[in-house]
Amino acid sequence: MSNQQDMNLKALVDTPLKKVAMVAFVLTNIGMFAVPAGLGTMGAAMGWPTEDTVSIVGIGFAINEVILFGSIAILGKPLVNLIRVKLKRIFKPAPSDR
Repeated sequence: MSNQQDMNLKALVDTPLKKVAMVAFVLTNIGMFAVPAGLGTMGAAMGWPTEDTVSIVGIGFAINEVILFGSIAILGKPLVNLIRVKLKRIFKPAPSDR
């Protein structure tokens, strides 16, 4: 195993810029679903034409993704690997006792 996977989150997010990037990473992952739903609901409530609502939802989603990838670039590969390993542990089925 590489030493990168053994590092914890606190060691990887050690500067103010990385802390801001981590907050942006978490918020944009939530925003992947919340931004289109919120903008779509707002457009419908305000009576915007469908084309305008779809355009604004698309722009909002694109901005969200740009911020997400920017935060990933700042956080770097070790953090992405740490998250990947943790997700595999969560979703990987437990070995059966045979």
